Amino acid sequence: MMVQYCTRCKVIHNNNEICPHYVKQLKENPSLLAEAANFTVVAGQYHLVTSQTLDTLSQGVNKLAGLNLAYEGTHQFTRDIQVFRQLNVDSFSRSGYFSNAKSAQSYFLNGTENQQQNVLRKLNGTAQEIDWLRWKKGKLSSLLEKSKLLGEETSNAPGIDGTSVNRFVKNRIEKVTIKASVSDKGLGTNIKGVLKALEKGTLDPKDTFLGIEGSSEALAKALDHNLKKALDAGNTEYAKRLQQAKEYMKVKELNNYDRVKHSTARLENKIKSGQAAVQVTVNDVAKKACQGAIVGAAVSLTVSSISNYMKFKNGDITEEEAFVSIGKETLKGGVVGGAMGALTLFLPGGALGFAAGMAVGIYINAISSNVLDEIFGEGAYGKILDASGYVCGMTVNLESALQKIEQNEKHLAGNIRKAKKTAASVDEYFDEFDLIMKG
Repeated sequence: MMVQYCTRCKVIHNNNEICPHYVKQLKENPSLLAEAANFTVVAGQYHLVTSQTLDTLSQGVNKLAGLNLAYEGTHQFTRDIQVFRQLNVDSFSRSGYFSNAKSAQSYFLNGTENQQQNVLRKLNGTAQEIDWLRWKKGKLSSLLEKSKLLGEETSNAPGIDGTSVNRFVKNRIEKVTIKASVSDKGLGTNIKGVLKALEKGTLDPKDTFLGIEGSSEALAKALDHNLKKALDAGNTEYAKRLQQAKEYMKVKELNNYDRVKHSTARLENKIKSGQAAVQVTVNDVAKKACQGAIVGAAVSLTVSSISNYMKFKNGDITEEEAFVSIGKETLKGGVVGGAMGALTLFLPGGALGFAAGMAVGIYINAISSNVLDEIFGEGAYGKILDASGYVCGMTVNLESALQKIEQNEKHLAGNIRKAKKTAASVDEYFDEFDLIMKG
């Protein structure tokens, strides 16, 4: 167990202790616990997205299961499910064709050529949207910003695919239109779409345009060309918007033709083979774990991560130091991926959260639970986290659980042996009784 000298108390604290000074602050302001949870989740997601930690740790699952299988990368696995889920809540929300893998498979295989091509176009754009969301959630700025896609929440945002807001004051930071393509023709169509949205007023000149590589140059040329045409035609209002777009519109590039093609081909194959899953159930996670695939479903809120956040909050360490420390600490506390280090005993049978993109569960181990109960009162910490939108629950170490199962099986086997021995003795007594009665 690691120990650390506390400059405030002038004593040494271990990882399972919180400085009394921070305890007092937590008691006086319980919202600090929710802030610590937010910080921990973001730090944990950042660490998962920017490292190969889960891919490395998954080797332990193979060893545990007695397997040596190749597996689909963690990030790709979760990302693809997020793409299918977004299709279900956005493009196919009314029809329900992507409500599950079998329905998606049937729709695609039995669809007309036009329907199939429409699905492929949707895959291009939706995958780009998910990649933007994952990219935003993996940035250090996500400590202050909260990004989301709009398809799940409203259909009344033509031209806008995603937004970012300040986590604390909720004011909007940016609106984003997101587009992808697999060819020069598609890129041209994207640019025309941006210009049309500017002309209609559904896209503000100060909004953000996220496209593939080459989008920035293509848009700049198109803005110059159409600005001249608008001025020549006397369309001053449109010309003004185009000029503002030249000055203020932020253009960001993500992916290229080849990456989009590769992504769409992989997603298409998953649909055809009945693997277009839109959610992961507890049973699915267990099955994937045995196959060596890892799903980052939750992070552990440890005493150490809370302490590190409080140190940052009090200016004892820098934001970067807290970010790095907590990011690593989430793994020590048991970032859950299928059977990776812990069993998900509290998560519902519906959709689980994924690292970097969806709701994330907060795991509280026994030590953390005891410490938080002492600070806030029994069970109060759960209500605090629940009010902040977190699914909160306890974890059980997988190794301990397996040992317990083994012990129970041995105990059961012993009882069976005793029962058989007792039964044999009873039979002997009956035999003796029969002899006595006959004699």
